[in-house]
Amino acid sequence: MKKMVIALSLAVLGGLNYHSHVSAATIDAVSGKPCYKCHASKVNAPFVHSGLAERECTPCHNASGGNHQGNRALYAVKDKSSKICYECHDNKSNEKSVHPPIQENDCLGCHAPHAANFKFQLGVPVTKLCFECHETTLVSEKETTKNSFRDGTTNLHNSHVEKNGIPCLTCHDVHASSQLHLMRPKGTNGKEAVTISYTTTPKGGNCTVSCHDTLGYERK
Repeated sequence: MKKMVIALSLAVLGGLNYHSHVSAATIDAVSGKPCYKCHASKVNAPFVHSGLAERECTPCHNASGGNHQGNRALYAVKDKSSKICYECHDNKSNEKSVHPPIQENDCLGCHAPHAANFKFQLGVPVTKLCFECHETTLVSEKETTKNSFRDGTTNLHNSHVEKNGIPCLTCHDVHASSQLHLMRPKGTNGKEAVTISYTTTPKGGNCTVSCHDTLGYERK
């Protein structure tokens, strides 16, 4: 991430890269205290947002222009929409398929903005995250007519997840994809990751991956 040079009256920072090993904690210009002294919960969880790696708040918050101790509305986040996330993170909202929370600028539906108990600042473990919104029957039912990923009534989510132990995120991207249905062009297991080529048909689709030949399915 880029270097940020911040000048605050009576305070604090100057020309520090907050990914360096030098403490660049943001200091309230009025009280003279680092922000994290009063807001310790924002930085004390196991997984802290990289923007807070040096306890610096200014990438997302204004930190000047009045007495924050007297008016807590001051020093608020610069922009409450996902635009502020895209100051550092790639904006994938124009891909072929986009996860609804991204379409709705709801990054905070999955991620905590400061820190959390789980990796990627998630509110729950990544293996459980999908089922915060999706019904578990999406993968638990062997036969279904409820979802489109089925061959006849055979639930292909069940075949992948329950039968073969393939996690949701092996095939689906959580944000957006150049393929339909959030299908990843490449899986998630590093050098061993499978490549995935997915196409739709009028009644189903075809999937070609490096772990099996082209297979098709058709909803009847």
